[in-house]
Amino acid sequence: MQLQSEIKYLKQMLIKMADQVKNNITDAVAFYTKKTKPIIINDKIVNQYEELIDEICFNLLIKERLFAKDLREVIAILKLVSDIERIGDHAEDIMEFSQKLEAIDIKNSENIHKMVQIALKMINDAILSFVNEDIELAKKTILLDDEVDCIYAKIVFDLTNFDKNAECAIPYIIYTTLIAKYIERIADHASNIAEWVSYMIDGSIFKNN
Repeated sequence: MQLQSEIKYLKQMLIKMADQVKNNITDAVAFYTKKTKPIIINDKIVNQYEELIDEICFNLLIKERLFAKDLREVIAILKLVSDIERIGDHAEDIMEFSQKLEAIDIKNSENIHKMVQIALKMINDAILSFVNEDIELAKKTILLDDEVDCIYAKIVFDLTNFDKNAECAIPYIIYTTLIAKYIERIADHASNIAEWVSYMIDGSIFKNN
């Protein structure tokens, strides 16, 4: 009974941690498109969640005799919390590079917006698949990574054809490429989370081949 109570608490913490990183990503991209003023991304909260979750998981591994699914569940939590923390780091990266473009009028940000919306959905669905132990949702989340990769490739292609003589062209190309890359990495981490959900449920990791 104690173990299930701890697992339930861990799930609640993971949801809160994921919500925080989603808010951070949304804030960072909103500033890139100049829809908001710059704000400080509070990654300390994300790191505190990671430390708390890690501590509880390690205590469970030490104190409890975990077998089969219970053991896989704790291992999966340790793995996926690391991916959520990395997503939080990338939100900071996006804000940092967006600030370098603060004086530049950002146009044609539609693909960045599409890309980040899919990445946010992937994070949400990956965590939901974990909480509900929904392996089909986890697999659908993993497959969404292809859509993000396609949009990323289009963004890079468009930037390579951008007018290099335009005002502020070089910083715009460089930092927009980096921002798109970090969003692509966020989607990769969301896919990793869904893969660990697959492992937790049936002991195998579903890969998008």
